[in-house]
Amino acid sequence: MNEFFNFLKDFQIIFKKPKIVIVTGEGRVCAKEAIKCTLKPYFRIGQDVLVLDSELKKEEEIKRLKFLIKNSQLPILVVTHVGDIPFDKDFFAGEIEKTYEIRKLAKALPYFSYLVLNFDDETVREIKDETNLNEITFGFQKGSDFRAEEIRLNKGINFKVSYKGNIVPFWIEGTFGKEQIYSGLCAIAVGTILGLNLVEICQSLKNYSSIPGKMKLIEGIKNSWIIDDTDSATLFSMIEAIEILGKIDWAKRKIAVLGDIIGIGKYTIEAHEAIGERIVKNADLLFTFGQRAKFISQKAFEKGMNSEKIFHFNTIKEGISKLKDEIKEGDLILVDGSREMKMKEIVDEIKKIL
Repeated sequence: MNEFFNFLKDFQIIFKKPKIVIVTGEGRVCAKEAIKCTLKPYFRIGQDVLVLDSELKKEEEIKRLKFLIKNSQLPILVVTHVGDIPFDKDFFAGEIEKTYEIRKLAKALPYFSYLVLNFDDETVREIKDETNLNEITFGFQKGSDFRAEEIRLNKGINFKVSYKGNIVPFWIEGTFGKEQIYSGLCAIAVGTILGLNLVEICQSLKNYSSIPGKMKLIEGIKNSWIIDDTDSATLFSMIEAIEILGKIDWAKRKIAVLGDIIGIGKYTIEAHEAIGERIVKNADLLFTFGQRAKFISQKAFEKGMNSEKIFHFNTIKEGISKLKDEIKEGDLILVDGSREMKMKEIVDEIKKIL
């Protein structure tokens, strides 16, 4: 029976030849959601346009994507980024090995396809050198087709996008960070390829909401606010989150609730200490959870944070009651850490129950 339905689905694809948007790279999940949100008012998602994300690791999945590309009237390959996004500069590069399958897929695209590439990630940007496809780039650097500038933070992100001499303001509510701006730029680029103008894209992108765990702003207990960044953590992403916490000026107090960053290797202590150095200027209270995160607390104390404002616990169970007691009305609480630390449990405990 499943084979019969798959046959019908394939027959419909061959008959209708939908446009297809394939999103890959480290930021693919958020970018896919931003693209779908942007296109939804103007296209039938799943019929006129297929929007898919893929790691390009499974052979069967890649084979399926090639079938869809072959039967699409307009394939678009979006590559978000493969390197870690640095918090303090707009250029970086990922490991070239991470782009092998992407490059192979790009070479399999028909000549009328589009590549949408992150200009700031040099490894991604260089993919264009191996194809003769239509190419559109996005980023923060001069030289990108869609360039984000004049970033402002409120209860979301305000930024302007420069494209072919036009400058249009955009607003993404309830989220923060460069990865979310890149997601918005991906959506703007895809929308433009599919014939939408910047004003139309701006209106639909306002409805985009980040996925849970990706710098998502949610309401907390006692009329507080939470920045939920619990999906994953790297050194760069956690430092960026802490810097953003410090820049938001509408909160009465800022509380950093941080867990271990897993997978750093021999630089584990130095990485967590680097985070601790950033805490003093950007947070009023610090809660840390885990054996590695204790180095965040230690360095914050060494750099001048009052010991009465620092709380360390080995497990979430040990410290959740103290955190709840400390939260006051108007607080902004950043919750961040590697997925293995299950920091989402903290978010679940301190978010507002609707």
